Amino acid sequence: MTYLLIALAVLIPIPYMLQLPGPVFNTLGDYQGKPMISVSGAQTYPTTGEIDMLTVAVSGGPGRDTYATQALGALIDGQETVVPTEAYYPLDTTREQVTEANTVEMTSSQDVAVAAAMGELDMPYTVDLLVDDVTPGSPAEGKLKKGDRLVSVNGTSLEDDAAAPATMSSTVQDSDTVDLVVERDGSEVDLSLDPATIDGRKAIGIMMRQQFDFPVDVSFNVEGIGGPSAGTMFALAIVDELTPGSMTGGKHVAGTGEIDPAGTVGPIGGARQKVAAATAKGATLFLSPAENCAEVIGAADQSKITVARIDTLDDARSAVESYATGDTSQLKSCTTGDTTNEKGQQ
Repeated sequence: MTYLLIALAVLIPIPYMLQLPGPVFNTLGDYQGKPMISVSGAQTYPTTGEIDMLTVAVSGGPGRDTYATQALGALIDGQETVVPTEAYYPLDTTREQVTEANTVEMTSSQDVAVAAAMGELDMPYTVDLLVDDVTPGSPAEGKLKKGDRLVSVNGTSLEDDAAAPATMSSTVQDSDTVDLVVERDGSEVDLSLDPATIDGRKAIGIMMRQQFDFPVDVSFNVEGIGGPSAGTMFALAIVDELTPGSMTGGKHVAGTGEIDPAGTVGPIGGARQKVAAATAKGATLFLSPAENCAEVIGAADQSKITVARIDTLDDARSAVESYATGDTSQLKSCTTGDTTNEKGQQ
């Protein structure tokens, strides 16, 4: 019977995923022989040091099996995390859908990172909020079309507003009727929709995307890397390239954090694995989103790496610039009292 149980543990898959430290990439350096980030259309400056973006490797999940022996080994190792697959993906999710979602999130994070960098540097840009897709059978079907530009919602302008998606979402949640002005084929159209309950929340049934027009051209060489959590490191690298001198002072910095166009840094998944990867790679400063502090502090070897809490891109920039001068007194402390709230993964 003992041998049978051992065989079952080896051969029968379990509905869990393993998160483990993934590859590390210097956003100021090259990837596959080409610069990871290239900026043109404005004066750029040479820089030194490293601003590492971090990834999480995942074993298991949709389309891939995980076995009990692997999960046990991960728990013993301590650097890996065992999580139920359902915590991230519905049971019917396919591997192709996961790959597509990660790619979309990475592309979106690039545009948002540029927007955040432009805001940090007071470089004006324009942004439109567009309808990207309409859910069949939803209130928006037959009224809104892909490509419609959202001009206003319930009298609030959505034009040239980096926070327009949040404004749109909160308005829908708080309203029984949503009055929209959209631009379609060069003309404005007035529409009125009554939100419905879709997937447990009020919605009108559209996917939105932001279309940016920046004063600089930024290209990213990140093929094969997915997810949203590199946004803050991308934004830092762009700011570094567009400002004189080296932000890091030649030092080795790593960090993580999803970012919005206003420069607010949000929590990510796999923080434990990311600080382990950063330490192993030789980084001496780790930038942690505030809501990941508890997990990062619990996992970091603070004899090897200094952890700084960041709430905004400006926090991140200030932390790196202070650290470059050897002054750590200005760094915001990460404490175990900060709330951990994992969201997404890179």
